[in-house]
Amino acid sequence: MNNSTPNEIPKNNSNTNNDINNTQNTTNNLKPNTNNIEKNNLSQNTEQKPHKNSSLMTIIFLLIIAGFCFYTYYTYNLHQQEIETLKESCSPVSTSGETKKLDLDATIVKDLYAKVKTNIREDLANMELNAEMKLYLAARQIPASKIYSSNCNYFNNAKMSLYTCKESADFTPQAFKEEELALEYKKLFGENSEFNHNDIQLGMTCLGGYQYIAERGEYVSGNCTQISTTVYRANKELINATSTESTIILYENVKYYGTEGKELPEKLISGTYKYTFKLDSNYNYVYLSKELEK
Repeated sequence: MNNSTPNEIPKNNSNTNNDINNTQNTTNNLKPNTNNIEKNNLSQNTEQKPHKNSSLMTIIFLLIIAGFCFYTYYTYNLHQQEIETLKESCSPVSTSGETKKLDLDATIVKDLYAKVKTNIREDLANMELNAEMKLYLAARQIPASKIYSSNCNYFNNAKMSLYTCKESADFTPQAFKEEELALEYKKLFGENSEFNHNDIQLGMTCLGGYQYIAERGEYVSGNCTQISTTVYRANKELINATSTESTIILYENVKYYGTEGKELPEKLISGTYKYTFKLDSNYNYVYLSKELEK
């Protein structure tokens, strides 16, 4: 009886130890893995930071682009305003919608006036800006270097009153190419103006005197032996010049005078005449009209 009891006690101790070990293992298994949780949180934070940084960089980039666009737009408008101011102050003509008074000594004013002003004899011959006068004015613009000595071949003496062509020691006809007249006509009246080759003569006078000879492609001068005189006088003065955008208007004060016992012709009317020019697509100021200001 006494031998069996001691043998059972060690057996119970072993089982108790096993139970304790099992309990500890179970406890360990149930305990959360703190290291794994911290690693997961760190991994999530690491993944979120690049995403947040990327969004922030995108916003900053868009703000920079918007700022650059605004600066570009602002400086462009500022420069355009400065350019317009310089153009208006430096240009002899108006570049805006406002009417600008021009200096009568300005080159452009004197050049335009010289092209269209007429004397008393020309006014008596033709006061209208018609096809005859336009051809005559265009011929006046041909440079002397383009006019040369020629001959009377094909000149029709019966075609132009008062003019004949017969070469002699006292007379050598002058000529110029038909394309020279066409060029000056387009420059004076516009690229789209209607141009036709015709003889150049103002009324029944010795003004003009160039006959168009198609066979030669030339205009050839005839000889007028009639002496033109007049008892009338004209006093003309350019008094004003204005510019509005692409239009220039010249104002000429005209006073016609006759002699005692002889009235002025009805067409010679004293007053202020307006000459209107407009800038065309070829940057020439073309002659549009001549009007008596009411």
